[in-house]
Amino acid sequence: MRLTILFISAILFTSCLKEELPVPKREAGDLKTGEVSMGANYAYQIYFDFSANKMTGKNSKDIWDIGFETGDNGSRVIINTARNMMVYSTDKTELSEITSENGYLVHPKFDNATGNLDSTGVGNWEDGLVRIIDMGYSSEGNAIGFYKLKINEVTATTYTFEFAKIETTLSKTATILKKDGYNFSYFSMLNNSEEEVSPKTKDWDIVFTQYIHQFYEPVVTPYLLTGVLTNRIDTKVAAITEVSFEDINLAYAENLILSEKTNTIGFGWKTLVGNDYEINTDISYVVQDHEGIYYKLRFIDFYSETGEKGNPVWEFVEL
Repeated sequence: MRLTILFISAILFTSCLKEELPVPKREAGDLKTGEVSMGANYAYQIYFDFSANKMTGKNSKDIWDIGFETGDNGSRVIINTARNMMVYSTDKTELSEITSENGYLVHPKFDNATGNLDSTGVGNWEDGLVRIIDMGYSSEGNAIGFYKLKINEVTATTYTFEFAKIETTLSKTATILKKDGYNFSYFSMLNNSEEEVSPKTKDWDIVFTQYIHQFYEPVVTPYLLTGVLTNRIDTKVAAITEVSFEDINLAYAENLILSEKTNTIGFGWKTLVGNDYEINTDISYVVQDHEGIYYKLRFIDFYSETGEKGNPVWEFVEL
C-alpha cells in the first residue's frame, strides 16, 4: 500500500510541473546606418548606444577639464585629452609655491588611450604633489594656458581638490560628488563648476571624440587624433580584417577574443590621403555591449552630404 501511495504521489507532483520551454534564439537584426556630426573642428563629443540605435549624448569638448572616477573605491582622475591636455609633475606640495610653468615643462604625461586608469596624466595624486595642467586648445584652436591642481582627499562619495591659474597665489577649493550610475563626475576648472558630460554608464557604447594617441616610430610622439572610444565598463571589441563584413555572424563573434581597450576601434578606419580622408571598408569591428549582445559594424563615410568632414557614417547589425 505504501509503495502505491508514493507512486501516485509522484505522478500527481509531476503533472503539476510546468513544461520547460527553450530560451528563444535571438534573431539577427537588420542592417542599420548611424551618422553623427562632430563639426568641422571636431568640437563635439558624441555618444551612441547600439541597442537604442540613437545618439544618447552630445557635448562640446570645451566644457570640461577633469573627470573623477566614481564608485565607492574610485580614486583615479582623468583629463580631457580631446583638447590635447597634458600634465607636468612638480616637487611642490602647495599651489602658492608655483606661479609659472617655466622649468617644469619636461616629460609631459597624458591619459593612455587604452583606457588604463593606472596610466593617467595625473597619476598617483596621493603623493601630495601639485600638478601643472596644460589646458590644451579650445575647439577654435586657441591655447587656453596653464592651471595647477592638487587632489587633497577622496572618500566613498566625494573628491576634494584645489586649483588655480598658474600665475595666481590664491586658489579655489572644490568638492565634487561621485555620481551614481556614471563612469566619471566631470569638472571645469575654467568655469569652477561641475559639468554634465557623458550619459549614464548603461546608456552608451561608443563615443566619437578626439584623443591623444602615442606613436612610437620613428620617434615617440603624442598626437591628437579623431576616432572612436568604447565604454570602459563591460564593453569589448575586436577589429576584423580576415573575414568580410557580410560573413561575420554570431557563431564567429562568440569565438573571438575581444579586447577591453577603449581605443580598439580608434582611428584606423580612416586614412588621410592628401587633404582628404578615405574609409578603410575592409576593416570591420565586433562589439559586445554591457548586456552581452554582439554587433558588427564598419564605417562607410567621414563626410556629410555637403562635403564637411567630421561626419562619421557607419553601418551595423545586431548578431
